[in-house]
Amino acid sequence: MFAWRARIGLLKPTHRGKTFAFWFKHAPEGVEIVPTFIGFRSGHKDSFLKGFERAEEIAVQLKEVGCDIISVSGTPPFLLKGLDFERQWAANLSKKIGLPVVTPVEPHAIALKSMNVKRVALATYFGNELNQGIVNHFSRFGLESKVMPGLDFSGQKEDLYTTPLLKLDEVSYMDVYRHCKRGVERLGASVDAIYINGGGWDAAPAVDLLERDLKVKVVWAIAAEMWMAYHKLKIELTLAGNGSLFSGNYEPVAT
Repeated sequence: MFAWRARIGLLKPTHRGKTFAFWFKHAPEGVEIVPTFIGFRSGHKDSFLKGFERAEEIAVQLKEVGCDIISVSGTPPFLLKGLDFERQWAANLSKKIGLPVVTPVEPHAIALKSMNVKRVALATYFGNELNQGIVNHFSRFGLESKVMPGLDFSGQKEDLYTTPLLKLDEVSYMDVYRHCKRGVERLGASVDAIYINGGGWDAAPAVDLLERDLKVKVVWAIAAEMWMAYHKLKIELTLAGNGSLFSGNYEPVAT
């Protein structure tokens, strides 16, 4: 029997398998993952802003196949629109389909607050506009952000991205580790945590290594969304080797 505890509908921004794999790999017994995607292929603003209608259509389909919750990934559209839009969009969609909806960005801030973080270093592959969007979002939660320059992996840029979206497939967790470690060192300021945005790069294996080596907490965007979804489902999920967020010691704080 499948999905006797829950069926989770994933709504991803791109076709990449790596972030689906993270959910599949760590799904506990009795939980089924239903993967879907919008299909963004570039880091251009206009394409992101056109994605909301498609996301709503997919969410309805996920409801129709029996999902108990919808988890939406892909921060750029929500960073461009702001926290108030994110909350209203989620509330409207949840009312429409009768299911809880986990959006990107806000769960990331809640995870950081739940871990008692006050000052956080931001690691992204974004340019100034999206990075400032993260700063603005996080400031609403009382978080002070220290921005690392976006990863420049290929020497090419793509509108909102410092590394083109499709080039991110070539970025390994070792590259993520080095980018974060060097970035924190260059900030010249102490931080309580590193926030790693984005599912485009292979960040998951770097999280535990960074926590152990730098002695700071690390929150990866996709992990925070998964953490929030399981809390909403009231299903315990503790994972070894995936950072302190999954230690079982943190509950989402009220916002």
